[in-house]
Amino acid sequence: MVVVYSVIGYDVMKTPAVVPAVADVRRKTFVARGDLLNRMSEIAKEQGCSLFDLVNDLFQLVLVSDGLDFSLKRVVEERRVLEVAKGSGFILGLERLWYEMTDIAYQKDPVSALKSWFDCGVWFAAHYAAVGDGGVGFSFDQFKADLVAFTWNAPEFDFELTSDDEVFVKVTSPRFTEAYTFLFASFLVGALENFGYVLVSKEVSRGMIRISCCKELVVCK
Repeated sequence: MVVVYSVIGYDVMKTPAVVPAVADVRRKTFVARGDLLNRMSEIAKEQGCSLFDLVNDLFQLVLVSDGLDFSLKRVVEERRVLEVAKGSGFILGLERLWYEMTDIAYQKDPVSALKSWFDCGVWFAAHYAAVGDGGVGFSFDQFKADLVAFTWNAPEFDFELTSDDEVFVKVTSPRFTEAYTFLFASFLVGALENFGYVLVSKEVSRGMIRISCCKELVVCK
């Protein structure tokens, strides 16, 4: 069902507390889905405000988002990413310090460091692989989207999934140290293995990762 919703506009600077007289009203109309409008009415009641207040809050948020050169959809999605990151065990830290710590760990014991990052990749992907049947579907798509969003220190992070159940990953960042590049590559391999992929080839050098994997039941070319 579609509902026609009439909006009364007025100058808030002139009439901050009351709805103006009919002579001051500027009426506009927009069309909304009935189920959405009904749910908004329920939310307004839950929040202890009127539908009028809730709608105006939404309009204000759109204006604020636009002033930041963001869409409201992007603001919500980036907030979702932060919540997912928190729930997945991520914390915010200084990038330079993070690189220095990974360099120290890698130089001291590269084998153990690589294994730790591999195991962490397996653990991270387990949450997504547990959704559904563990195959390539919504869970893998969400895994890709979230991981790319979390890795904002990589200006290029691409997943390419072919119809033959092969996946190609490319990550580049001039800010990665050599140690961090190798460790992050190990993390990616661990994550992909948890989705049933086996490593076909891996090319790693400072600031650049290229990984090719295929499904275990597929004959890899």
